[in-house]
Amino acid sequence: MSTLLQVKNLTVTFRVPRGTLCAVDSVSFSLDREETLAIVGESGCGKSVTAYSIMGLIPSPGKIAAGEIVFAGRDLLKLDGEEMRKIRGDRIAMIFQEPMTSLNPVLSIGNQIMEGLRLHRGLSRREAREVGIGLLEQVGIGSAKGRFDEYPHQMSGGMRQRVMIAMSIACNPELLIADEPTTALDVTIQAQILELMDRLKSKNRMGLILITHDLGIVAERSHRTAVMYAGKIVEYGPTRELFHNPGHPYTEGLLRSLPQDARPGQPLHTIPGSVPDLLVRQPGCGFCNRCPAKDWQCETAEPEMKEIDSGHFVRCWKVR
Repeated sequence: MSTLLQVKNLTVTFRVPRGTLCAVDSVSFSLDREETLAIVGESGCGKSVTAYSIMGLIPSPGKIAAGEIVFAGRDLLKLDGEEMRKIRGDRIAMIFQEPMTSLNPVLSIGNQIMEGLRLHRGLSRREAREVGIGLLEQVGIGSAKGRFDEYPHQMSGGMRQRVMIAMSIACNPELLIADEPTTALDVTIQAQILELMDRLKSKNRMGLILITHDLGIVAERSHRTAVMYAGKIVEYGPTRELFHNPGHPYTEGLLRSLPQDARPGQPLHTIPGSVPDLLVRQPGCGFCNRCPAKDWQCETAEPEMKEIDSGHFVRCWKVR
C-alpha cells in the first residue's frame, strides 16, 4: 500500500481572551491507501481540530501555526482557497459528527447530494439526480427515488447518517474522514454504518480516518491507532499491538475503563483528575498530574516519542 497522507508536526492555535490556546501540538501521523487510522481520546483533546485542519476548515480565531499536511504528494497548507475548494468534497471528504446540524434543513437531501456532483463533476441536473439516487441505493436507503426529494427532518438519525455518507462518497474521494460517525445511533445501525464504510473503502481504495470514543470500534475496524491527550499524540502504532501492549499510562487507563471485564456491581475504572488547562503551559508531561507512576522527571521535562516496537511509538519517560 502506498502512503496517501502525511501529517507532520501540525500545530493549531486559537486566540481567545485569556491568551493563545494550543489545541493541536506538533501532531504527526501517516495514512496508507485502503488503511483505517483511528484517532481516539477524550473530548477536547484535539481530534476534531486535526480533522478540520486536513479539510482546511479551521474557523477564526484559529490558525494553523506550523506543520505540513501532505496529501498525494502536495502540501495542502501551501494551496490557496480556490485550489483547496477543488480538493475538498472531491478528493477529500468528511462525515461530520451530527448529521442533523450538518445537513441544510431547508434543502431536500437530493439537492444537497447533487451540489457536489455538479460542482466537482460538471454533471447536468438530470445526470446528478440519477447518480444521486444510485448513491442513496448504494448506502442502503430503500425507496431511494422517493427519499431523494425528502428533507432531513423527515428521516431518522440512521437515515441522515447514510445521507451524509452518500454525500461524502459522491465524487469517489481518495480520503474519507469520519468524525464520530455512529454517535447517538443504536448498536444495530452502528454496525451497519461501519460495515458500509468498510465496503466503500475497499471498493474505492480509500484511506479512512476514524475519529471515535468507542474503543470497541477501534479494536475491530482500524489498522493503526493514534491516542491523543491535551493536543498531543501520546501513543501511536498498530492497533493490535497497542491494545495488547499499551505503553502509555493514559492508554492503559482508557483500556482499563472498558466495561467488558467488569464484574456485576463492580465500579468501572476511571482516570482520576482532569485535563490540564491548555492556556497554561506547564513544564513536563501533560499527563503527569493524573499519572499514578509519575516522578520528578515527568514534572520537569516533556518526553519525546520513543519507538518501543516496530511502528509503535510512545511519549512517556517510563518507556526505556
